[in-house]
Amino acid sequence: MTWLLSLVGAAALGVSGMWLLGPQLKEPLQAQTPLIALEKMGHLVSVKVNYADVIEFTEKRTQDIPWTDWELRLGGTKVLLVARGDCTIATDLGAARYESVNAQARSVSVILPSPKPFSARVSHEPRENGGSYFYAINSQGIEPIIPDSSNRTQAINNALAHAQQEVERTCTLPDVLSTARKNAEDVLMAIFRAIGWKATLVWK
Repeated sequence: MTWLLSLVGAAALGVSGMWLLGPQLKEPLQAQTPLIALEKMGHLVSVKVNYADVIEFTEKRTQDIPWTDWELRLGGTKVLLVARGDCTIATDLGAARYESVNAQARSVSVILPSPKPFSARVSHEPRENGGSYFYAINSQGIEPIIPDSSNRTQAINNALAHAQQEVERTCTLPDVLSTARKNAEDVLMAIFRAIGWKATLVWK
């Protein structure tokens, strides 16, 4: 199976290229102390990951054999899911805090929480709009002659659940988190320069 991982936001850096989630500043940024300005910004989303994968999943239908630890495999449902989705990685600026500040020199050290996945989803949009879709759903063994469709439904649900887990896992890959930190640093340093402060950023 193949998977596709693309990082969006790694190229176009700068304040205008990032997504700040949170209440808008009611006063000009220059009138704020650095930490208060950060606290009002909420979450800084610095990377978006577009995810695509082909997931093969089989939901077995079995029957336990009485008085034994054995089971009889009757069949199952095999699905092939083309999973598409995305996730974003953000830094919680509301949790930022000072480590040291020199008002005269206009320098500050800011402790920042490490970027974390902010949102992750499997797209359920129509296929033509880039959403996920089932390429094939096949019944195996005696499954086709069993009127109960619960196994088929379970196979579909479990395949989608597995895809969701994979999207979330992709958001925690070291390369992704490293890119998120780099992009966040570029944005924050530009903000501090704009208000005339020299900042040292420390990730925790």
